[in-house]
Amino acid sequence: MRTKSVILILVVAVIMTAALSVVGTLAAVTIFDNRQDRYYIHFDASEVNPENIDKFNEVRDLLSNKFLEYTDENILLEGAIAGMASSFGDPYTRYVNKEDWKLMTADSEGEYSGIGVTITVPNEGLGILILDVNELGPAHEIGILAGDRVVRVNEYDVSYSNDLNFVASIVRGDVGTDVEIEVMREGEVENLVFRINRRLVNSIEVVGEMLEGNTGYIKIRSFSQDSPTEFAEIFNEIGIAGMDSVIIDLRDNPGGSLGAILSIADMIMEKGIITYTIDRNEDRKNYKATRGGVDLPIAILVNEYSASASEMLAGALRDNGLATVIGTVTYGKGLVQGIYELEDGSGLRITIAKYYTPSDVCIQDIGIIPDIEIEVADEFKRMPVSAIPFEEDIQLQRAMEELGAYD
Repeated sequence: MRTKSVILILVVAVIMTAALSVVGTLAAVTIFDNRQDRYYIHFDASEVNPENIDKFNEVRDLLSNKFLEYTDENILLEGAIAGMASSFGDPYTRYVNKEDWKLMTADSEGEYSGIGVTITVPNEGLGILILDVNELGPAHEIGILAGDRVVRVNEYDVSYSNDLNFVASIVRGDVGTDVEIEVMREGEVENLVFRINRRLVNSIEVVGEMLEGNTGYIKIRSFSQDSPTEFAEIFNEIGIAGMDSVIIDLRDNPGGSLGAILSIADMIMEKGIITYTIDRNEDRKNYKATRGGVDLPIAILVNEYSASASEMLAGALRDNGLATVIGTVTYGKGLVQGIYELEDGSGLRITIAKYYTPSDVCIQDIGIIPDIEIEVADEFKRMPVSAIPFEEDIQLQRAMEELGAYD
């Protein structure tokens, strides 16, 4: 073929990311019908160096022929696909296999099979930090606490893991199956081990109550498809009870659905830009409020685990003059992911644009800087917000002062 370099592959595969950077440069790929039990993949000759083509085949052959155990080349092909997505060095652009894709999309719809915990990678220390425990889930019933640090899931040591998707995928599983969780707990000499039976968990994303001085308190744990409905119900319930001001707590909220944050912001804002995005072609897309309007003083609580959609909501309300932001600088995730389901049921997450606040700031690696910066008390710095007693939550107390709850 005149303008194409052809790679003859028994089954295409390279599982090592170093070799996969070659695949990441392909301009066009065509897989032909089976010919003599072989498949052909074409790379654009103007984009790929011949040396890399040779290396591609060399690595594949070495893995196929030298690896200790029998090599299923379909597994190598899965690795090649995953490596192609990871070759950009962007932690948010990734290939998701069929099993994990099913779990991920189920969670975004507000229901999933698991144990009922919200997790994150802590800023310091070992383990995966449990930020919140769903009171309707089996983890709560068996005694898992917010602030516990997961160090092992079944046979997997996750003491030093920073791959939340992987940890979440091995914690979740089919309804009725067991998972063994080993945790470190403050004050305990030895680690605690729990065997938990997975079940269908109905996630509760929004909770609230009336505090002193007719101050409403609404905590949004994350943003799923159910969050706007739950927010509206809680807001109206407290409003009917005589709410004069409201605290929206976004601390430890890792983000979630863009649609959910747009809906909630639209309930609060009468007009103005909620957020906007700019893609690789410098095309701008505005998201504006169109229908809401809340005439109440608002304080928003944030911390270093408030990320993505949480930051967008805080930025939207603050920049439009509707809220005071209190707490610590947020996580700093201002990248937009496109979610694409592939034909076989697996999926691809691709960073496709940047988010901007109404004041034209992209908060990627910067975060939202609060109007009033205040840390939690020293003894609670390694703990999730849900584990801090109300009377010792100085960020919450400061928000109530700002809203005049103690006048």
